[in-house]
Amino acid sequence: MPGKYRTLYYGLNKYVFSMLPDVLYHNLLGWIMHRRFGIKFSFMNIKNPCTFSEKLQWLKSHGDIRLKTMLADKFDVREFVKNKIGDEHLVELLPLNKNLDLAINSIDDLDWDSLPNQFVLKLTKGSGFNIICGDKSKLDKDDILKQLKGWLKINNYYLSREPQYRGNNKIIAERLLKYNITDYKFFCFDGKPEYVELYIDRLGNHRKVFYDMNWKKAGFTTAGDSMDGESPMPAVFSEMVEIARKLSEGFTFVRVDLYENEGKVYFGEMTFHPAGGYTPITPKEWDYKLGNKINI
Repeated sequence: MPGKYRTLYYGLNKYVFSMLPDVLYHNLLGWIMHRRFGIKFSFMNIKNPCTFSEKLQWLKSHGDIRLKTMLADKFDVREFVKNKIGDEHLVELLPLNKNLDLAINSIDDLDWDSLPNQFVLKLTKGSGFNIICGDKSKLDKDDILKQLKGWLKINNYYLSREPQYRGNNKIIAERLLKYNITDYKFFCFDGKPEYVELYIDRLGNHRKVFYDMNWKKAGFTTAGDSMDGESPMPAVFSEMVEIARKLSEGFTFVRVDLYENEGKVYFGEMTFHPAGGYTPITPKEWDYKLGNKINI
């Protein structure tokens, strides 16, 4: 979502929609998302959920919120990942200042000169708050700092009422793996990876495709996207599946995001409610099929 529209969306959520009870709020945002993609919306029964979308809303108020809060933070989750699969799957963090801080919550603590020529700046909570730098000399430092300062004021809870996003945000800098990298988003149910969502060429001819664990195209997509995309199975796919399995153990549902770079698998993030649980799933029957896989 472009910056100015996200700012408007955030303001509506925080200052207007916040007055709504959860059931009406989630249905309003679901309706907005469906309308955005020109897809018919059906009212979600969150009290007695059946579909994938309904159960994701139900899960927002159930489960170990403290654990989810830690795992939904891109900095705090690193210790969990290290203990589960080893730190060799973590993208290297870059010092943000001369004190060698790896995470900060104020731009006053960011020393621009400490950053290398290539890097990725990220907020640790939420989605889409990334600055990918392939050549530092081409960035406007003042614009970047202004953008980061604005981002730090955002409480991502107000974008979708996901309790794990409450609290202060942080800034981290990661080593740039590759400028336009493919990420593999594993949909895991009770510790079992079932489907993987690929975002192909996100910065160019963006396409999306879902595969099952046998690398056969799944019969569904999200956000009304075409299902015509194709991608070769990565050589490290079996390793990815095993990593997703280990990281998703003990969770009714979680999406585990991984990257492949130069034959090595890297961890991206753990997401408990993809797109807030509002993105339309098409064909509609797949909303029920995926919902049947979530045991609540």
